[in-house]
Amino acid sequence: MADRRLVLDSDVFIDHLRGARSIDVFRGTDLVHSVMTRVELFAGNDPDHVIRELLSGSVEVVLDARLAQMAGAIRRATRLAVPDAIIAATAVVAGRTLVTRNIRHFERVPELDVASPDEFR
Repeated sequence: MADRRLVLDSDVFIDHLRGARSIDVFRGTDLVHSVMTRVELFAGNDPDHVIRELLSGSVEVVLDARLAQMAGAIRRATRLAVPDAIIAATAVVAGRTLVTRNIRHFERVPELDVASPDEFR
């Protein structure tokens, strides 16, 4: 698994924060997260220091012009919500697999490789 290049969806981090599923199974893997994941996590009720620590185990991909254009195209083609389109675009532009519980939701993006967190137990 160490050779897999992954983007973790916000729901994977939220599951970890709720104690439902640990992200420790991804340690040692080449991980990134979308800046939109940071937004979604900081919009929740968890203490800021907990979120910062959680996100420190992966690299944040910032929203640049190329990613924004891809997210817009994904939104237009699939009608995904803008935050989800940004997360999907992060994985597509980076050439990574998106790990999410919302497989069916993101399967609408044909160029996106998606995987369930259950595949990494």
